[in-house]
Amino acid sequence: MIAPVGPELAPYQPSQRYHVVDERHVGAEDLPGTNLMAAVLGLEQSRTPGDVVRVAGRLVEWLRDPRDDGLKRAFTDWVWRLAGQFTPGDAEPAPVRTLEGVRMTLEERLAEWPKLWFREGHEQGVREGIEHERALLCRLAASRFGAETAERLSGVLAGIADPEGLAEVGEWLVRCETGGELLARVDPAAGNAARHGNRGC
Repeated sequence: MIAPVGPELAPYQPSQRYHVVDERHVGAEDLPGTNLMAAVLGLEQSRTPGDVVRVAGRLVEWLRDPRDDGLKRAFTDWVWRLAGQFTPGDAEPAPVRTLEGVRMTLEERLAEWPKLWFREGHEQGVREGIEHERALLCRLAASRFGAETAERLSGVLAGIADPEGLAEVGEWLVRCETGGELLARVDPAAGNAARHGNRGC
């Protein structure tokens, strides 16, 4: 940051000492008292919403002086951005303008978020299972009736979002003798198109 100079100017060159804090190996509890660097480390090392709430609570206690208003605003924005990382799904947390407001809001939502995460994970698992089932049915259709039937079936299956409906298609796939018959069972419009345009079925 400071360009090197010759020996004649070296005594006049600004210099200062510094202390390296490696956040990977130093914990907030290793720093003394109300050191704001402890809050910085606490936020950097936060892995759960509870971690963020604890740091926000310390900052509310430490930054009571009106002269700290600028720091309070900076920490409020930072804490709230971190909180957004723990928000389930696309739910965007409403902006909060004070550290105390952030702490209280996070505490209120702390009990709700695990339920939302569970629901979101369950829904995602169902979606992935349905996609897997659709792909399997298309592969079986291609094996029995050819690629064109499988392609037509894929378009029809995109509109079936429940496991029971896909299971019914699986039964038809086993029972039907031709691709046209299968498509007519799944979707009459697709079946008519198959009978007119897919002689290989």
